[in-house]
Amino acid sequence: MSEKPTKVRYLVLFVVCLVYLITYLDRVAISVAAPLMMKDFGINKLEWGLVLSVFSWTYASFQIPVGLLGDKLGARKVLAGIVCLWSLMTVATAMAWNFMSLVVIRLLFGIGEAGAFPTATRAFAHWMPSTERGFAQGFTHGAARFGGAITPLIVAVIMNAWGWHSVFYIFAAIGLAWAGFWYFWYRDKPSEYKERWGGINQAEMDLIDGGKSSKKAAPKLPFKALLKSKNMWFLSLSFPTYCYTVWIFMTWLPAFLVEAKGFSVIKMGIFASIPLFAGVVGDTLGGWLSDRIWKKTGNGKFARRVVPMAGMLVAAAFLIPGALTDNAYMAVFYLACSLFGLEMAVGVYWAVCLDVGHEYAGTVSGMMNTIGNIGSALSPLVFGAILQFTGSWVYPFLVASTILVIGALLWLKVDPTLSIAEELNLEKLENEQKVVM
Repeated sequence: MSEKPTKVRYLVLFVVCLVYLITYLDRVAISVAAPLMMKDFGINKLEWGLVLSVFSWTYASFQIPVGLLGDKLGARKVLAGIVCLWSLMTVATAMAWNFMSLVVIRLLFGIGEAGAFPTATRAFAHWMPSTERGFAQGFTHGAARFGGAITPLIVAVIMNAWGWHSVFYIFAAIGLAWAGFWYFWYRDKPSEYKERWGGINQAEMDLIDGGKSSKKAAPKLPFKALLKSKNMWFLSLSFPTYCYTVWIFMTWLPAFLVEAKGFSVIKMGIFASIPLFAGVVGDTLGGWLSDRIWKKTGNGKFARRVVPMAGMLVAAAFLIPGALTDNAYMAVFYLACSLFGLEMAVGVYWAVCLDVGHEYAGTVSGMMNTIGNIGSALSPLVFGAILQFTGSWVYPFLVASTILVIGALLWLKVDPTLSIAEELNLEKLENEQKVVM
């Protein structure tokens, strides 16, 4: 009988899920603590908006640089380092003394968190077989969304017991503990893990490898060359439409339920979590379903395209009745269906970065996430401007729905079976550069 593969890759997946959850604990905590922090620092709403917004810009700006660093140094060193950086900035948040100190701390916090997802994607390039990458990405992003959904409850309990400063000390300690464990335990390749710890058999290593070990070293990927990839541009231009819409749920959903649907603040806290938990389910299901279709059909293009396209179109369709209905509870139901569909796409986005990136997965995912976070940064501002100009909650949702349809259609031009190295003919490019030198 042939040897059954061990399951060490799933242990790696679980540990990465923990850091995804930690990213959202640390990211969302400051929003929940906002009322007490604004009062203590004497910060007005305009200044507080700046404190929150500077995170998005450094977070977007450092996706590609840290992705490149992850490709060069490996996920073990880089992920441990950046988690330490943002955890120290989480401690610093509790020690801030005025408005400007908070701005600087949030800028540095954004730099740290910028590298988390691209570098983790790099880890999966070495640890997950191609037919499990969608599941892995969906599961990790589901963990991130779960972290965001439970943060308000955790922060409220800690603040009530020990004050808002304690929130950041406790969350920072969790991050630093994870970073220490990751650096001590994780290895960048299964072969290195076997040499250090054992516990992984050849069957699992062969399953993960999929014939890659017989290939020669990958040529370098110049960033200018990456910008010539049509495949990456279609993927990267679709991703902001997802980011734009998901950040509406993260930023405007509470106000919508209170002001447009008449929920009390306490009731809003309960019902606002329902779409977020629906998103967790969609996150996990979407990547798994895409992998399943690929296994059953052998058609990578169809498997990677159909799930995000269908999910985004479902999301676009349910946004409209969610805004139009007069029934507050039906609005929550429609929006939960919308976020469920929307989040089915996210795992596939990141899986395609692995599919086409291979050795360049950190760089490729960094490019996608950088462009995507332009949508995240613009979303709350554009939504608020439309709301202010029209006085209606319907039009901002209509705009988001239209944007999602465009993003879904862009998937028709994404080819997950065409690697970056093949599309850009990197081997030929490297040989030409050697001749010139």
